[in-house]
Amino acid sequence: MPQYSYSQSLKIMLIPYLIIGILWLPLTFMIEKYYDSILISQFLVIQITTAFLFLIGFYFNNTSIYDIYWKVAPMFFVPYWSKGSGNIILPILVYFYCIKQNYTYFRFWPGLSYEDYRILEIKQKSPSPLIYWSIVYLGFEVCPSIMVFFGHLPLYYVFIQQNPCNFAYNFSIIFTILSITIEFIADYQLFPYRSKLLKGDCDIGLWRYSRHPNYFGECMYWWGQYLCQLSFGFENAWTIIGAASIQALFSFYSIPDMENHLLKKRDTYANYKKKVVSSFFPWFRKEK
Repeated sequence: MPQYSYSQSLKIMLIPYLIIGILWLPLTFMIEKYYDSILISQFLVIQITTAFLFLIGFYFNNTSIYDIYWKVAPMFFVPYWSKGSGNIILPILVYFYCIKQNYTYFRFWPGLSYEDYRILEIKQKSPSPLIYWSIVYLGFEVCPSIMVFFGHLPLYYVFIQQNPCNFAYNFSIIFTILSITIEFIADYQLFPYRSKLLKGDCDIGLWRYSRHPNYFGECMYWWGQYLCQLSFGFENAWTIIGAASIQALFSFYSIPDMENHLLKKRDTYANYKKKVVSSFFPWFRKEK
């Protein structure tokens, strides 16, 4: 793979997103000529732009170009869903969440020299480029784009409904704000270790009580979206599939896979794991 400077990498990363931002509404209006549904139009636009980013990543032989998309797409489709609703709190929270996620990512991103360790492992094990790129596209780009769509889907039904239970609605807003705050604090505390300014296991702040408090805050965010919709009643309770699928992803794949990766990467992690007994929920430590 050619070596790119950080400024070159940044251009290669961000120009496709600028193009997506310019084309989002024209694509939406074009699709809505054939499908009179903003849910269908936004789902299809997400998949079209996902395919576009995949092709860019394929051309540059680097999958990290897609990495920030699931933190960018909601900034387009959630405000579009909210038009005419008069609700500005939820789009602002979504923007705050997405900006926080992208800030955290670019804070450590070294440029196109970076790819997720899981991608690199798949590349090494794949018997052919066709299988490798198929797994990348379907498993690491299409699936996340679908999960993000369904994770935010409860907000669509919030925007088209009226008269929620005020206590439940306000609770869901506070819950969502708390989730973003927890994840932000966890990411901030982890940064010196992730950027290798400090060595060893992050055993400070929230990380003293959970081995993955950032994942805990992340999942809280998606449950906050669902709780918000639930404050209007149980008519659209089926939208739980978004938060539930993301929770399942973290519980049965992301956390176990990261645990195995860290055990291989650091000899000290096994001892840290004994002291911080909870891999998800903040809980009491076990010092001895």
